[in-house]
Amino acid sequence: MQLFLCDAQFEDIDLQKAAYAQFIELWESGAMAKEDKFEGFELLFRVHAPGEGRVVILCRAESDKQLFTHFAPWRAQFGIVMEFTPVMSCQDVVDAHKDLFAKLPPRSAV
Repeated sequence: MQLFLCDAQFEDIDLQKAAYAQFIELWESGAMAKEDKFEGFELLFRVHAPGEGRVVILCRAESDKQLFTHFAPWRAQFGIVMEFTPVMSCQDVVDAHKDLFAKLPPRSAV
């Protein structure tokens, strides 16, 4: 599965407050933990900057379908603007660069 970084931004304070009211209910009931993991999707962590109206999320998904399934209800209900960036783990970046460097010609000494 691919790692994605989601930068979510609330553009309206009243919608942000409504979203956090729902988030509190889901979190305290344990429902959020169930929504954060399903076949083809796993939310690894989320951090909040409520003073900025911002949430940053790292998740793993098989495709955009799973991203849509998890995030679209929040966007539709609360107008959250979300930007998704595919990212790599440390081991993935090491492996990819080892492959890249093996294919590059040696650098000449300067």
